[in-house]
Amino acid sequence: MKSTLFAFACVLTSSSMLHANPEIPRAVAQSFGEAVAGNILLLKGTGTTSEPVEWVAFSRDAFRSDEVLRITVKLEGTQWNAIPAGAGSKILSPAPNRTVDFARLHERSADARVVAAKAAALAQSSFVSVDYQLAANAETGIPEWGLALKDDAGYEVGFCVVSAETGALSFQDWTPRIAMESSFETGEGERVAKSVKRTARKAWNWTDKARTETKSFFRELFR
Repeated sequence: MKSTLFAFACVLTSSSMLHANPEIPRAVAQSFGEAVAGNILLLKGTGTTSEPVEWVAFSRDAFRSDEVLRITVKLEGTQWNAIPAGAGSKILSPAPNRTVDFARLHERSADARVVAAKAAALAQSSFVSVDYQLAANAETGIPEWGLALKDDAGYEVGFCVVSAETGALSFQDWTPRIAMESSFETGEGERVAKSVKRTARKAWNWTDKARTETKSFFRELFR
């Protein structure tokens, strides 16, 4: 098991050199300016068996504080390109309340995946694909990776939060396919613990409503 995890870590570490997450704000800055890149609230990379080649960045509008800009960032060849994908006051509801400080991002998505893989092995769980999110901790401002770990059917089997600054695992929750305990067998302490876990997981449920609200910012940008 140890040798398998080591090989897995080596592959992911090498791939992180290609899919370098700092390229994302760099691509946003090139297309939309430093003000937009400096106000990114959230990055999302969805449903991948390896590293995402497409991310969605949500940035607070530097000139309209109640507006959020939605930007798709794709790897095309060896170049990351950012294109507009909507804007509005309710695109993220709720939304993170702090912007991501990419200067503090020392652990890339691939590194966070390795941490999650080790945690999964210790929890005797396994996953096939990962949905990534990057946001700043509401209290400390430290950028954190939230990883939803899924099996081959797309069912979420675990969720981990990994510091993008230090690589430390700060939260983990493993969801079995079948609940083995009935409610009357669960003690008060366990119910409280489960409630805390649900609250921590819910904090990462930022809803993307770009399909229902698109305003004129990007249309004006390309006139």
